[in-house]
Amino acid sequence: MLEPRHIRRFLGAGGLGVLLAFGVGCVGSVDGGAAGETGAESARDVDRPEDIDEMLREQDPELFDIAKMFFPGQEAVPARARLSRLTRTQIDTTTETLLPMHVEGSIAATMPRDPLQTNYEYASVLTFNAANFTPLADWVTGVSSSVKSDPSSVIPCGASDAACREREARTFILRALRGISEPEQLSRFQTFFNASVGEVGFPQAVADLVDVTINSPMYLFRDEVQVDGKGFLLPAQQLQHLTYTLADAPPEALGLDSLDPGPFVSTDESFESTVEKMLASPEVRQKLMRFFVAWLEVKEAEDLVIGAEMPEFTTEVATAVVDETRRFLEKQLAGATPVLKDITEVNRVFASDETGFLYGVSNPPTDTMVELSDSERSGIFTHPGFIVSHSPTTRSLVKRGVFFTRKVMCLPLGSPPEDAPTSTPSGEGKTERQIVQEVTSPARCASCHAFINPFGFMLENFDGVGRWRSEHEGLPIDSSVDASFLAEGRVQENNGVDALKRFTQSMQFQQCFVRQLFRFYMGRNEEAGDDPLLRQLFFNFALDKKQDILDVLRTLATS
Repeated sequence: MLEPRHIRRFLGAGGLGVLLAFGVGCVGSVDGGAAGETGAESARDVDRPEDIDEMLREQDPELFDIAKMFFPGQEAVPARARLSRLTRTQIDTTTETLLPMHVEGSIAATMPRDPLQTNYEYASVLTFNAANFTPLADWVTGVSSSVKSDPSSVIPCGASDAACREREARTFILRALRGISEPEQLSRFQTFFNASVGEVGFPQAVADLVDVTINSPMYLFRDEVQVDGKGFLLPAQQLQHLTYTLADAPPEALGLDSLDPGPFVSTDESFESTVEKMLASPEVRQKLMRFFVAWLEVKEAEDLVIGAEMPEFTTEVATAVVDETRRFLEKQLAGATPVLKDITEVNRVFASDETGFLYGVSNPPTDTMVELSDSERSGIFTHPGFIVSHSPTTRSLVKRGVFFTRKVMCLPLGSPPEDAPTSTPSGEGKTERQIVQEVTSPARCASCHAFINPFGFMLENFDGVGRWRSEHEGLPIDSSVDASFLAEGRVQENNGVDALKRFTQSMQFQQCFVRQLFRFYMGRNEEAGDDPLLRQLFFNFALDKKQDILDVLRTLATS
């Protein structure tokens, strides 16, 4: 943490102006204002929404009408100005990229978790407070202490070479701030460093420069507000927006250069080339993996809570089911063009000695996936790692159904009546489905449970740990589904797996996936002004049943 003498020296060097210019009190974020008002636009050509609509309509009129139904808004809101705190993951990747030799431990493990909205890190709730800033400052102190022991790794100059120190300090500061700094701000950092060399010596001065820089708002916040004389985002801001949006990382982590951003973003061709390079990078795939875990709300093994009636679900099994779900996602997302149906419709899983009993498989291979019966498994929603994350007990039909309604299908749900039961009552001689049907049959419950119940019923063949079963407590399980809320028409299936396939092939599911991807990557909910973009994202995703995940990110980045 910055000691008082560091603060006094920095303020004495004019550092107060740096903090005030950026906003000492900026503990949240600014995420709003049309680009026409703030100038947060790219200099690249952007097609008009009506021109894009006409092009989409010509390709597939029927699909375009469906897209228009889900996303009816016609007035597009220009790009938003953005001033938001880096996420914990972004702080980690930024610091590891800047100071690879000096980071021990991660901010993600040091700082408390930020509040989540629908399990996503929204920009509007990323703040600093006493609970998280103190651990951050202590972590930065550890980084700067490491730098002090090897200052030339940051400023590769002799202690007496003033010209070299000046040049390298400037480069370090600019790179730390992703190339976004006013001349006065940069000068204050350099003045502070130069004064420190004479006062406390070269090693301590370098450590103090690192401390001041990483603790500064300009490092910890994404500044995508300031514009050039024509009202365009600066190239460095465009590049930063691109790399943090797609990869949670600074430009240098992806082989780009924040000190010379122009060649990467100045023209349509260079911008698109940069996006393609990024989409092939492991950093983009890692963020995509984080999206799926957040969207599906797959819990960490230590966070799983299973009822006492499942003693076979040990700590080892909990760890294995989560690891195997992650391995599955990593494999399915690793290809050149990962598609969603390879995640939601395949009947292959990774298994192990710990989890073989969940699938009825003995001695499963450790390096390849096992193919299971397609009448029992269909994609990620039938994986134990997903099921157990939404099944605290064997009676979890409503909980599973609510999750599926809200996060998987994006269907509207109101609040339950105040006297509604908070758990499924027990019933002698009745299945959970029969009990739920009785409890939710009153008219005041029907509007929501018309959505919830079919999704819960289709998963009843899976017990609390994701094991397939055909009966429960001697009673046959009925996982049939009869639902009439999809644009494609009525869904009538005799078993849950076939119903699940119908749902995950539906337009309702595909538009929800696009919404969820938008929310996660943009760090906010969609608004009416986002409809033209979302309409384009959904149309391209659903066209010819491609379900190309990277194409959604490509359009999101280049629009």
